[in-house]
Amino acid sequence: MGITSRLFPEEVTKLCNTVSEPNDTPGPDGLDDVDRFARFIRATKAPARDRIVAETPKAKRGSELFDKVGCATCHVRTLTTAPAGTKINGGTYSIPEALGRKSFFPFADFLMHDVGTGDGIVVPMPEHYGRSMHRVAWKGFSPEGFHSARNKVRTAPLWGVRLRTRLMHDGASVTLSDAIDRHRGEAKSARRRFRCLSAADRDALLEFLKSL
Repeated sequence: MGITSRLFPEEVTKLCNTVSEPNDTPGPDGLDDVDRFARFIRATKAPARDRIVAETPKAKRGSELFDKVGCATCHVRTLTTAPAGTKINGGTYSIPEALGRKSFFPFADFLMHDVGTGDGIVVPMPEHYGRSMHRVAWKGFSPEGFHSARNKVRTAPLWGVRLRTRLMHDGASVTLSDAIDRHRGEAKSARRRFRCLSAADRDALLEFLKSL
């Protein structure tokens, strides 16, 4: 970014360069900007599950019900990156070894769905496109297609949901039960099955969510 640091201590050229190197030096606390940036990135990491709650019989029962009622259809438990060397973006980029075949647990598919809130964001193309997305011709898009996603919102990952005080895409829900009850559209069947559970089973499913 044009700022030298201990990782990149020399400018590309010395022409018109009148400042000392490196530009990024430690402050009174001993941290330089590289350290602070690394700390910020680490702080955005999804929090680990509450293992104590997750191992209780109640939460384990709730985990089974999470799949049974259909929540996991969109809130996908596990995603795995493509193998190292896989060509993506039409062959312009290869998955590096460090990112290949890595499994993570977001409880989301990160795709757009109409869950009945009626306040989605219009996007230029459908996202359930698969591996041939780069072959889609822009000339084939239409105003009708543009607005086909007008009521869709992206599936929010549920990792760390126990630490949130506001839920759903708009933060309008303050309890897990309320957030589930707002699901309509593509999620109406899962919502209905949740509402049909016994009080004990609904409580168990909520307990499972509190472990995430």
